[in-house]
Amino acid sequence: MGFLDKAKAAATDLAAKADTALGSTGLGGPKASGGGDADRYFHDLGVLTYLEANGRPADPEEHLRVMTALQEMDARDAIPSFALHTSPAPSPGTSGAGSQGGFPPPPGATGPPVPPPPGGAAPQSPAPPAAATPPPPPPSWMTKDGKDNG
Repeated sequence: MGFLDKAKAAATDLAAKADTALGSTGLGGPKASGGGDADRYFHDLGVLTYLEANGRPADPEEHLRVMTALQEMDARDAIPSFALHTSPAPSPGTSGAGSQGGFPPPPGATGPPVPPPPGGAAPQSPAPPAAATPPPPPPSWMTKDGKDNG
């Protein structure tokens, strides 16, 4: 056995002892307390929920097993993160969902649609737009004689 093999074996042995010591004191973090399984349980929960939402059969005992395991991990603070991994990033220039990031809305943009009034009354059609004002005459440098021909 060469020097590097002995050093590697010693490092592996030391790492195993450190993991054992940290795990016995409860300071081992998510991996030592079983939190590495949280992603697998969240995946299983997602599959079961998807099946149920789409009318496919899903075993209720499996759902209970997965939920119990996740609740036990949560009680031990063994779930490292509840962050969503697939949520879209906010668009550039915005600070979050529905925010304009300090910029005014684009022309013609309106707020969210107004829900119909209670009682089932049909919404009235919006008032016709006001008559558009004609554009101003062209500047004098655009006319041939420098006078307003309008």
